[in-house]
Amino acid sequence: MLTRKNYVVDVDGHRHTAEVARGGSRTELRIDGGEAREAAALPVLGGRAVSVTIGGRRRLVHLARADAKGGLKATLDGRPVALSVMDELRAQALQDQGPGAGSGTLAADIPGLVIDIRVQAGQAVTQGEPVIVVEAMKMQNELAAGVSGIVQKVAVAVGQSVNPGDVLVVIEPAPAD
Repeated sequence: MLTRKNYVVDVDGHRHTAEVARGGSRTELRIDGGEAREAAALPVLGGRAVSVTIGGRRRLVHLARADAKGGLKATLDGRPVALSVMDELRAQALQDQGPGAGSGTLAADIPGLVIDIRVQAGQAVTQGEPVIVVEAMKMQNELAAGVSGIVQKVAVAVGQSVNPGDVLVVIEPAPAD
């Protein structure tokens, strides 16, 4: 029996759906509802790249984190490509929220310790972009902007303890189109 997981993949500005089905040593990949193809991935070059074989065709992929929104810098057979990958639930949630949804005030929802701040006042952010990391119960929680806009205030500092309801970051939402 194969276990299936769906993803949304943006490659150079073009959105695709990918279904990955795994069972035992078998992996299948279906792109944009097309035919399922046998797939395999093998780390190469000391883990700095992946050799991906899909339907008998082998490609070399180098990946490196590029931005705070989960986008990746990647090369495919030596050609640079812009790439982002998210599971279908996150992609649907971001799409359903639309550009003006959410709150511009990001508050702590559980007690924790601020361990990283990724924005500063005056910086433009997009909805879903990680802006702060809070450690709680030995887990790092990356908190994202609820709206696109301009950071008005960062109300905490790295190393500061926070409680539920404490304001962390205030974002002035961008005007609706």
